[in-house]
Amino acid sequence: MTTGMQIVREETWRMLRGIAPLTLVAFGVFVLAGAEPVRAGISLLLGACYSLILFRMIGKSAAKAALFPPAQGIRIVRRGYFFRYVLTGVMVFAAIKTPFIQPLAAVLPLFFPKVILLWSAAVQRKGG
Repeated sequence: MTTGMQIVREETWRMLRGIAPLTLVAFGVFVLAGAEPVRAGISLLLGACYSLILFRMIGKSAAKAALFPPAQGIRIVRRGYFFRYVLTGVMVFAAIKTPFIQPLAAVLPLFFPKVILLWSAAVQRKGG
């Protein structure tokens, strides 16, 4: 029997396997576009790590909420969403204000989980 947290761990690893190549591709694009490699690389890595942490937090929140009655579960999910939303705002603000961080490279990985999930859904629909 698979528990909620086991599913979260498995999906986080699956997400990591998708985020890593997307980060490398994004790094190549940034370098080809003339961005400073060290700055772009560090910014992309920070953004990718943060994106993966956010994904894991969403999973943990959902797994925890499933253990409670619906009304309480909804509150747990909403509280987690609000916390992640504020945390993301702080991260984006810090990426913009920190001189060494390349803001676009730090924020771009926040979209990687959506790309990976859409890609997975499209591949599964086609029978892959």
